[in-house]
Amino acid sequence: MTIMETRIEKVTVFRDGARVTRRGATPLKQGPQVVRVRGITELAHEDSFRVKGKGPAILSTIDVRRRREVFDPEEDSRALHEQLKELQLERRRVTDEIETFKDRLSNLTRMMGKFADTFGMLYAANEADIEQLNVMDQKSDRLHEDSKKKLRALEEKLGEIDDQIQVIQSKIGSIASKRRMASFFDVEISLDCKKEGKVELEITYQVNGARWNPTYDVDLYPGRAKVRRIAMVGNQTRENWKRVDLTVSTATARPVEAVDGTPFIISAYDPEMMRRRRAERMAGIRIAKRDKRPAMKAAAALAAPPPPAPPPEIEEEFAEATEAASGISIYEMTKPVTIPFDDDRHPVTLIDEEFDSSTVHYWYTDAMAEVVAQDEIENVSTVLLTGKANVYAEGDYIGESAIDLVSPREKFMLGTRVAYDLKASKNLVEREVEKAGITRSKLKRAYKYRLEIESYSKRAVKVQVFDRVPHSLTPSIEVKIDWDKLNAKEHELGVVEWLLEIEPTQKKEIVYDFVVEWDRDIVITPPLP
Repeated sequence: MTIMETRIEKVTVFRDGARVTRRGATPLKQGPQVVRVRGITELAHEDSFRVKGKGPAILSTIDVRRRREVFDPEEDSRALHEQLKELQLERRRVTDEIETFKDRLSNLTRMMGKFADTFGMLYAANEADIEQLNVMDQKSDRLHEDSKKKLRALEEKLGEIDDQIQVIQSKIGSIASKRRMASFFDVEISLDCKKEGKVELEITYQVNGARWNPTYDVDLYPGRAKVRRIAMVGNQTRENWKRVDLTVSTATARPVEAVDGTPFIISAYDPEMMRRRRAERMAGIRIAKRDKRPAMKAAAALAAPPPPAPPPEIEEEFAEATEAASGISIYEMTKPVTIPFDDDRHPVTLIDEEFDSSTVHYWYTDAMAEVVAQDEIENVSTVLLTGKANVYAEGDYIGESAIDLVSPREKFMLGTRVAYDLKASKNLVEREVEKAGITRSKLKRAYKYRLEIESYSKRAVKVQVFDRVPHSLTPSIEVKIDWDKLNAKEHELGVVEWLLEIEPTQKKEIVYDFVVEWDRDIVITPPLP
């Protein structure tokens, strides 16, 4: 068996995974040969490995094996273990000495007790002198003090040894905690070499732990918008991508399911029928509990998604974005990229694009004190995924916004901002309230409003103006308004829209009036202004 070294040369990052390509070469002799590629991350999909290559050989089979490997820490704990062994021997010696001095003190105490008993009898018989008792007391006191002093010193030394043992054990435990076990995949490739020569192999596989999220820098100009797409790529695959050919795809690696439609049936509520259904459902649960294991196996077999098919190889030039089937966009980097295995997100600039756009001014008089400006942008040939966007207007930062999913060739709005070069106001010019009795059984109110918009812009602008008048669905409440005189673009349910074109320094007005009549015994809600 030949061990072949490989390196990661190409990575395609999907929104929730990646496809990794490794390449390597090794000389082989003529005849059947087995080449092993070691150390592939355990986050790879075991059934996704594919192998192809070049050289004078025929590919027979590939076998993927899981392997566990223990990684010892770089620090060596053998010296610490030797120190711990010496300290433990020293501790036993000190402990033995402590026990010896404790026995000596006990013997001295017993000996002095016996001496005191014997000396009393001898002294009574005039066979001993009191001076002998004094000498004996002095000697025994010195022996006691010396023994206690030695004992205290030994106990202090024992405490120091215990502290040193605890420190060394802690260091050994810290080193041992760095010892880890990791799983890898090894790929064994069986080849039949026609002749001796060099064989190059390419191994591809799907892997979890990789993803990317889009962010955008959008700069708005009159009639155009420049959009920079940036991919925030995360690599948690436990493999470092060092100077690889990186491709970013808007595709997803997980299986997609087309769900069949089911009928939505409604009926009148029947308590008896509901009780029967509940009883049938409980009976079904009891049957399922009795035969739970086969049902669980069957459900698991149905729920297990098929393994994802390997995506087709896509060739691109000049780092231009391309649109694949179903609107999927693919971006290929022109230079090698390095993305380490860590917990960070790494920005990768995809492309700069220029879109056609137009500035639209918008004012809803009942809810907005100021006119706002937005840019209507038309996407071109690649999808825009949902993501954050930093928006600029002719190089000046406006603020942070967000882009929802935008399909190719779809229009979208972006860059909502206050239009400080337009001043707008809504004024109640006149309101008439007629007293009860004048219109017999009716009450009536008449309103007159003036909308004013003044432009201080350097160029002509278009403004969508929205206002509303009361709209009644009740026959006893009537709203009278001359829609032809209003000269509006359109109106629906009382919401009126005007489209105005205003030249620089020009001021435009919209004046309209309406009347509301209702029966005297009706209370209008919400109340009229």
